[in-house]
Amino acid sequence: MLAQRTSLNAVMAIAVSLCAIAVSPRAHAATLSVVGSSAKVCQLTGETDWLSGAPTNAQTLSRYGLMGIDLGFPVESDTGALYMLFGDAVPPRHPPGSLPTVPPDDALGVTTRTAAPDAKDCLGMTFAGSVRRGWLAHPVVAPAIQQGGFNVPTGGVYVGARFFAFFWTNHCLIPDGFGPSPATPLTLPAASAHCFEIPANNSLGSSVLAYATDANPLAFTQVSPPARRPIAMPNGFVYVTAAMPAPRRRGVDYIRGYVPDIPVFGVARYRMSIPYLAMAPQATFGNVTTWRYYGGAGPSGPIWLTYQQWQAGQGGAQWSPPAGAELYANSPNPLSASGDERCVGEHSVTWNEPLGVWLMLYTCGGAQVEARTAPAPWGPWSAPTMLLSVAQQPSFICTLLWGPPATACPGRVSQQIPALTFGYLYAPFVLNRFTQNTGPHPGGVREASIYWTLSTWDPYQVDVMHSTLRLGP
Repeated sequence: MLAQRTSLNAVMAIAVSLCAIAVSPRAHAATLSVVGSSAKVCQLTGETDWLSGAPTNAQTLSRYGLMGIDLGFPVESDTGALYMLFGDAVPPRHPPGSLPTVPPDDALGVTTRTAAPDAKDCLGMTFAGSVRRGWLAHPVVAPAIQQGGFNVPTGGVYVGARFFAFFWTNHCLIPDGFGPSPATPLTLPAASAHCFEIPANNSLGSSVLAYATDANPLAFTQVSPPARRPIAMPNGFVYVTAAMPAPRRRGVDYIRGYVPDIPVFGVARYRMSIPYLAMAPQATFGNVTTWRYYGGAGPSGPIWLTYQQWQAGQGGAQWSPPAGAELYANSPNPLSASGDERCVGEHSVTWNEPLGVWLMLYTCGGAQVEARTAPAPWGPWSAPTMLLSVAQQPSFICTLLWGPPATACPGRVSQQIPALTFGYLYAPFVLNRFTQNTGPHPGGVREASIYWTLSTWDPYQVDVMHSTLRLGP
């Protein structure tokens, strides 16, 4: 996927740590920290490891004709398979004369591995579907939507033996520039020759929900008959993910017939937002009108809005979210492109059983990965903790990603066109099946080992990373 056009020169010039970002008034008291430092385990995609030159386990070029790809959102199935939703393969192999945003160029990875990833076998991942003419079979949505360049699957979840996935579509290949707009987040920038800023071609895009089954996980269809097209997501849910519910606990979870709702997270402006939340009943997951939408923290708990209330917004020509809809308060962030914490695009939220909290990962500015925790999907969410920072760990330059200037990585080969040769981090997604309890420790301190994927703009590949997280009072 096209990375945000931010030079890492500017990012590296700012030697400001984010460890002291002010805590939101609604943040909870537990403190998250990283034990040691985050480290690369293996390169998941590509033919050879960018650093060592050793063959990757996946061998995606010789086996599938695939030089590079990004994302890889993990979705646990009911059968033991772990599916991974990848986006924007290189080369795209679009039919001659077709628009670059239209034909599918995404891919679906799959693994049944349960042992922790290692440098030799990584995830033991293959790609779903048959290989035709040395190329991958693509996840296809019917009726068709734009699935070409910069139109990608963003997340998914298994519910009731159905593989639900969110697809970001109607997005320009070269979007116009825009910044945060919390009051009117669906406002489009001015049109240009390369982005018309119309519903079918604009800089924000939109999201649809579709589902497949294990019988054919590459064939996605509309979710709510008799709908004639894929179901559009609600206002503000433009780049969307979902999370499996937390395991059942004592108390209300054990009431007979109780089925926990699915948390759905979305941002309105790609890499310029703070997430919104909806809680979706499993029985009607494919019907967004049955979801409950988070409207802020009330005196006796979360404020929940109906679909109609959420869509109504605050009136006026442009939809405006409820005043408390953002999951946490904004705070200054000198390393992000927007200058603050309204910087979320690709993200993942998972229940971390060893820590006993919800864990959110996202990048902010392209040179660091941040983590937040909360006792419930609606919060209160903690202040950000730095999970990985190029500014704090400059050794990542030329080992994990390309660094400025172009001569900064002797012996390395850039995988991007010269004008876009710079390192950029994005799409950190927790692989929750590999999470291990490495605590507890004295004083109520909990500890967990997590594995997570990370995309790098150059090289245009996906890595598997490892971190040890500690949560203390």
